[in-house]
Amino acid sequence: MSEFTIPIIGNLLESIAAEFKDRVKPAPGSVLRVDLCGGANFLGGRICHTGIYLGNDEIAEITNVRGKARAHVVDPSDFLNGQGTNFIRTGLNIYVATDGCGRALAAPEIAERARGCFGPPGGRPLSARAGEYDLVDNNCHTFVVRCVTGREPSRPKLNDRDVAAALKRVFKCERVTWEPTGFSTVSCSFDDEDG
Repeated sequence: MSEFTIPIIGNLLESIAAEFKDRVKPAPGSVLRVDLCGGANFLGGRICHTGIYLGNDEIAEITNVRGKARAHVVDPSDFLNGQGTNFIRTGLNIYVATDGCGRALAAPEIAERARGCFGPPGGRPLSARAGEYDLVDNNCHTFVVRCVTGREPSRPKLNDRDVAAALKRVFKCERVTWEPTGFSTVSCSFDDEDG
């Protein structure tokens, strides 16, 4: 097996095990994650997609739309499956960033910053940042860090490790863990208690 295959298998097993863990319900302003490429490790973090939970089963994300960075609001199913995007998301679960003790890291101002990327009600959506979508310099992690900190990141954001570092600074916590939300390929909503 290659060095790339072993982490993917381990991350797939972790995703399956998440089906049996306690769930953490996201709050408005929580950061959410879904794995890409089986959640393979990349530069000390996972290859994943991140977004901001707005409440009412709405998630703000940035995606590549014809080469432009565009902010969208999607439901959990579309966030998990990458509906309408240029790539397929491979995660089995949506995870929420927590303080390591099972409490979602969330703040209303993070959700408000994410909402600010959509322009006035009834108006045209604004780009999350002017310019081209770029997997290194203008991606979902850059968008999330901008919403969390309220500032433009000083360097590229490449994975969940970079997002966790911003959360540690803002929430003044020593540890950030990613816990399953309960929304997975078998449930329909964060509010679905039986799913």
